[in-house]
Amino acid sequence: MSAVFFQDMFGLITFDAKFEQLAAIRPRIGKNQVIHCLDAYQFGEGLQPLKRADSISMSLAGFMRKTSMVPVISDFLFDEAEAVLKELSQLNSAHDVFIVLIDSAFAFELPPVSAGWIEAFDVETGTSKVLSRKALRTLSARTRTWQDQVAAWRRRSTSTSCGSALTSCRPNRDERVLAERRLRKAA
Repeated sequence: MSAVFFQDMFGLITFDAKFEQLAAIRPRIGKNQVIHCLDAYQFGEGLQPLKRADSISMSLAGFMRKTSMVPVISDFLFDEAEAVLKELSQLNSAHDVFIVLIDSAFAFELPPVSAGWIEAFDVETGTSKVLSRKALRTLSARTRTWQDQVAAWRRRSTSTSCGSALTSCRPNRDERVLAERRLRKAA
């Protein structure tokens, strides 16, 4: 909204779970640029590969020429999250890094299943895994524990250096009900 109303520059950088594939849209001004970035995020079209440097922070810093506010929005459900957070702290020396941790534990709160084994498909990696009922019931708690650990890493790194801000985004029950209602109406 700020980019639209105040004519701020707006760009986009996307990454995969291992931060190996970085893609971006250069920052520009205007409402059409914001819409272009949102479409690129949703559909993955119009993104240009980002040149890789020795580290994530160097790759991102090389892309951003001016001091910028850099919101990093993720659920951090990937390996080596602590190393990524340290990299983002280094980027914070030249830019204002704002980390938004999306609480996704509610997505794993599934209804009880009577079957013995459940096959789960991971959309991001394209792999499937067979889970027992017991493993399925523990997914939400494991996810919440992991994300709490990520928040603890972030707090620890900000207390030892000039680090970035961390905000946790946890949808409340009403928001989930509305989202489920919208999904049912669309189907």
